[in-house]
Amino acid sequence: MSKVLDRNRTPLMKEEWNLELEKITESPYAPMWNAKIGDRIGEEEFLFVTSFQKDLLYAKEHSLYQTKDTILSFIESYQNTSDFFKKQLQGIPWKQNFELIPFMNRDDLQSKITEIIPRDVNLNKMVINPTSGTTGKPILAPNHPKAIGCYVPLIEYSVERFGIRPRHSPKSTFAIQLCYQENTIVYATCHSLAGGSKFAKINIHPNSWKKPSDLQNFLTLSFPQILTGDPYAFETAMQMGIHYKPEAIHSTALELTPALRTRLSKYFQCPVINFYSLNETGPIAYSCPNEPEWMHLLPHDLYVEVISNETGNPLPTGNVGEIVLTGGRNPYIPLLRYQTGDHGEIQYGKCVCGDHFPRLRLLSGRKPVYFQKQNGETVNPIDVARILRKNPIIYQFQVEQTNANEWVCRLSLEETILGNESIWEKEKKAIQVELTTLFGEGSIVHFHTDFPLDGKKQIAFLNSYQTKTEFEDKS
Repeated sequence: MSKVLDRNRTPLMKEEWNLELEKITESPYAPMWNAKIGDRIGEEEFLFVTSFQKDLLYAKEHSLYQTKDTILSFIESYQNTSDFFKKQLQGIPWKQNFELIPFMNRDDLQSKITEIIPRDVNLNKMVINPTSGTTGKPILAPNHPKAIGCYVPLIEYSVERFGIRPRHSPKSTFAIQLCYQENTIVYATCHSLAGGSKFAKINIHPNSWKKPSDLQNFLTLSFPQILTGDPYAFETAMQMGIHYKPEAIHSTALELTPALRTRLSKYFQCPVINFYSLNETGPIAYSCPNEPEWMHLLPHDLYVEVISNETGNPLPTGNVGEIVLTGGRNPYIPLLRYQTGDHGEIQYGKCVCGDHFPRLRLLSGRKPVYFQKQNGETVNPIDVARILRKNPIIYQFQVEQTNANEWVCRLSLEETILGNESIWEKEKKAIQVELTTLFGEGSIVHFHTDFPLDGKKQIAFLNSYQTKTEFEDKS
């Protein structure tokens, strides 16, 4: 007989789902699980997501993507419920001239979130998902299970475009996310929106396994349709000699170069789907099956602009600028001309692949940066971000490896801390201990507290020592 069903985390959990889930959670090959996660999807959320999926498929079939005219109704729906929207729209003829609407940026999400959240929204199901990514600017991004649930049809649509049919069965594992970190949450769950199909996040770092052989055996046992993760994790998986042939690789979070895409496809013997997604927005675009350097806009409820960095005006096709988004489905963060900090160009018109939504080509993306200990081991910058972003006095950061054993940590701090040297010294010492432990014995971390806090997306991780070494090796 199965254990008591966890309906607090997964309200629609069924007995047969739980029985199948236990086969991997209690497997002798399982990683050392350290978290329990559920989809939080109840009947209301289930109906919302299934309705969203129907609208998505209809919009894709009829090429009904958002324009600056069709997105006006979305803006109007928040004009009187979000104080932020009200202030941004006040006194301007925004319905006649969309481009007069001021931009929204990451600084707004950090400092004005209570103004952005609509006054009439129910806060009972709010999920807080901290994000800093490669920008080094921590944001406590509120979200709702129904908006998070929409990831499922969006991801499934993207893999179906590559000929993969998701199996909605509790006996199936749809996806396993790979990561390589010193510390991270590791869990397995099943999803109500995929017929109880299983999902898991595993850490391929040796710290997460009882025996080295367990990782390979666990993948074979779980038999996931797709593997997800960032390029850093997949590159590490190849270096470790992990052998598994998924139906597809789903790469997200960092820039996937054409060379690495080719290597991954050859190694794992499957298509590689590049996925553009932000924690603030959810999924944005996926790589075109025919022209992978271009990415099709994925959801039907986002309006995309590409604007000039100099003038702030929208740019015509063929010009590179900053990607700006309006719309979305997160009830706590309605987006109003949100500056992503990412750059690229946009293209309209029919595509030979059959998806006729606008195409984006990202430029200067979030390239993976690795740090290296003196003993040759690599350090995932996400572990660095985990240490820094948990401290509420740090508003933004940048960490650079400058030598084999030296790092510079640049910080934007809360103003009262800057004015109190004794408190800062205490905080600095604690951070220094954690970072030097992570970087290894003999490592030195220097701190600077003059990092600019200007609302712009800053590069969080640099490795000038690696760049210098590579240059010297070529010379």
